[in-house]
Amino acid sequence: MRSEPKSGPKVEMDEPAEAPNDVPEKRRLFKRLGPQPVTPEQQEEAERLRKLGAKYGTDPTAIVGRLQLSSQYLDLPQGARAAATVARVDLPFRKDFLLRVDEPFVQWIDPNRPGTTSAQGSSDLSVTAAWRAYNTPEYALLVGVVSTMPTAALPALGTGKYTVGPTIATARFVPRWDSFLIGLFTQQFSVGGDPARKPVSLSKITGQVNSFWGEKWWSIVNALWQVDWEQSAKSSLTLELEVGRSVVGRLGVYVRPGVGIFGRDLPGAYDWNVEAGIRYMFPSF
Repeated sequence: MRSEPKSGPKVEMDEPAEAPNDVPEKRRLFKRLGPQPVTPEQQEEAERLRKLGAKYGTDPTAIVGRLQLSSQYLDLPQGARAAATVARVDLPFRKDFLLRVDEPFVQWIDPNRPGTTSAQGSSDLSVTAAWRAYNTPEYALLVGVVSTMPTAALPALGTGKYTVGPTIATARFVPRWDSFLIGLFTQQFSVGGDPARKPVSLSKITGQVNSFWGEKWWSIVNALWQVDWEQSAKSSLTLELEVGRSVVGRLGVYVRPGVGIFGRDLPGAYDWNVEAGIRYMFPSF
């Protein structure tokens, strides 16, 4: 009887080494902030809410027309106070391009200011041209250029400078909250104007959570962080809550109180404020 052949020595094969996780942290962060996979049901809900955001004027990436008038009162440090009324017009073109014009009218009183303690009149005109570079129901990206012109009626009501800079807006659907997470970034640099006035270099970063309640109500939790690079990078932070309601069709009204967290003495910040406005939205041309 033949014996079975002896088996050769057993050689244990090494498990394949796992690929090192060499994806940079910054790239993973951008991936989390960008478009995320959603289910068909979530995509349908995102599309429904995107339409409401465009109808009510709460989605900064929407290409829709707007006629808006807002007014706010600002309580400032050391007994100063101000009021600002802004007329805004948005003109959409070909469903992906937007032109925005803001004309502010300002009044302020500062009893501690040497010389003139009050002023009122028109402030600097602002113009924004933007293009929606990416658009799906669950994620959208808008990029553009914003500029201001020294059109203030009085030197104390404006910067005295021409400014220009980039602006970016994103809107991402968050299924867990049934809301949109919105981010905005704007950078302004002075490029001319009165040489006697100080230069402008200002960054604004805004985070928002935009929610809808039924078919007529909406809310926005808004945090604005500003950095003034011409003042040794001093910064300010304000928090605001907007509550609005559709009155009829595309006509809506809102109220937005706010409070300053820090940097309240910097331009654009405050101790507390309250804003109210009315807006009418219309479709793209």
